[in-house]
Amino acid sequence: MSIEAFACPHCTAPIAPDGWKSAVCAYCRSVLVGLPRAWWARPVPVPPWSGRSADAGAPRVRLGERAWVLGARLGVGAHSEVFRARRDARLPLGAVLKVATDDGEALRRELRVIRRLRQSAARGTDHFVRRLPAPVASGALRGDAISAGGAPFAVAYRARPGFTRTLAEVRGAVDPRVAVWVGKRLLEQLTWLHGAGFAHRAIAAEHVLVHERDHGATLIGWSEARWLGGGDPASHRADVAAALEVAGALLDRRAPRALRRFFHAAGSTDAWARHAALVRVSAETLGAPRHAPLNAS
Repeated sequence: MSIEAFACPHCTAPIAPDGWKSAVCAYCRSVLVGLPRAWWARPVPVPPWSGRSADAGAPRVRLGERAWVLGARLGVGAHSEVFRARRDARLPLGAVLKVATDDGEALRRELRVIRRLRQSAARGTDHFVRRLPAPVASGALRGDAISAGGAPFAVAYRARPGFTRTLAEVRGAVDPRVAVWVGKRLLEQLTWLHGAGFAHRAIAAEHVLVHERDHGATLIGWSEARWLGGGDPASHRADVAAALEVAGALLDRRAPRALRRFFHAAGSTDAWARHAALVRVSAETLGAPRHAPLNAS
């Protein structure tokens, strides 16, 4: 005979089998929802959500069917303001909220591109889809933090842990190996993107997020991306050249000359061929690969 037992995910204390889809932990008083149905269960009322004390006084907005607590403003782009946000619920969700500063068409276009790319059948999609922004809500934004009469178009994307800053925020000298791993990650993503029939067309330092610990770099700012079908050599060449330019901008005069020359050489339409060439020149100039954290201020 087997006995099914539940444990509180917050404090691991056992949960008495007296709830139906919800329960209150007797040890830490956490409200648990979505519990498996059990034949012995009986309903336990879930108290109304009144918000976290830490969010008292914070501006709130509504997007889709949810309320969101606005956090710090991360930046201002050509078409939107970008904020940290958190879903105002017992099960919070960290997000990046982009709020249109114009008619919202650029944000709508970005959303269409991202959704289409997430459904791509191109080789490598299973991996690279994890590098794309993940939309969780979109539509007209309303709330106390919005100016009277305004309901701008907005999109909430799931926050990506570890991707804490853009290349535009990097200041000071860095190890030349950093430029190498940033360049490799961007060329890998472009190989997939071009294979999926798209070009990014807006690669710049402020559109590259970096994950320092895991040597990750990923593109954001997809509003200018376009479907090219069979390909557009000029757009592919521009993407590759821009990716190498933003990565090469991390190098200073102390970096090997051959490496600096590679990043500023004439572009190519083939991102994967440039990736292979970058692997070769970095091995020749820097030796075997090793971890190089992006620790400049």
